[in-house]
Parts: sequence; C-alpha cells; structure tokens
Amino acid sequence: MVMIGGNSRNSGKTTMACNIISRLSASQEVIGLKVTSIRPGEYEMHGNHSEEDPAGFTIFEELNPVSHKDTSKMLSAGATHVYYIRATEVFIEKAILHFLERYINKQFIVCESRSLRGIIVPGLFLMMMRIPEENTVKESTTYISKADQVFYFVDDQTEKIEFVANLHFANGKFIWNK
Repeated sequence: MVMIGGNSRNSGKTTMACNIISRLSASQEVIGLKVTSIRPGEYEMHGNHSEEDPAGFTIFEELNPVSHKDTSKMLSAGATHVYYIRATEVFIEKAILHFLERYINKQFIVCESRSLRGIIVPGLFLMMMRIPEENTVKESTTYISKADQVFYFVDDQTEKIEFVANLHFANGKFIWNK
C-alpha cells in the first residue's frame, strides 16, 4: 500500500495519488482508496456518498470516472476499482479490516488517508504539506515523523514528478531515488 496523507485540504493528496495510480497501473492492478475518519461536527465537510451504515462505517465503490470527486479522479487515473470508506473514529479500524478482507486480493492499494496511518504501516507513506495550511488546521507532527517522504505544496512540481517517475516495486518493497 502507498498511503498519502496531508496537513490540510488542497495539499496535493489526490493529485499525488492519481499520479502514482497512473504509474503503477501500467504494470499491475491497482485499487484506489480514500478513507475519511469523521469526527463530530464534520459530516457535511466530507460529502455524502451514501446513507450511513448501522455498522458505523460505509464502503462505497466509485463507478463514475468523470465527476469532480477525488474517487472519480482515481478511477480515471487508471485504478481498476476505487472505494471510499467513511467511518467515525471509533469504527475506522473495523472498517479497514473489513475492506481488506472483503475487497483486496494482493492488489496494490493507493490510499488517500492520514488517519489510517495510526492503524496500518503501509509500504510507503507520503505526507503532502501546504504551508500555510489552507481551510482547516490539523496537527501533523506525528504523521511527518512517520512519513517516508514529505512534499511541500509549491508551484514547481518537478520534485513530485521525478519521485513518481522513479517509483517502482521490487523484492516486496517500494523503491525510489531519494
């Protein structure tokens, strides 16, 4: 799994996810995943894909590659399937374990989620940073220290483009030129 987190909205998480999906899907099946941990008072901020499941989480498969949603962009980038998990903080672990057991069979997963990093240690964890933070301020120090690579939101995209171009999977590990 490649997991991509960020310190705010509009920090480049979806763009990075789509670039990695495009790169990896050329040679293997890739599943796109967006996981949102909903805190009290945040329900409207994350959009509504479907009705809330009584289990405390929902798993929605994106089928539309042309909408404005992040999940649609991942599908359009080349993911075989894309899923959106929406769960309260209490149910996030149950949701991801259910998802991995039911929907995944050794495919690569490109996941947009910061909160999931507290539960799963991915093969590669990237943090996308917007300075100054836009819209919502989030505590990021813990996640930065867990990141394999940190990217800052800048106009020049060369560093990110080169990272994706040099990313590959060999001997059970993600490898890139640092």
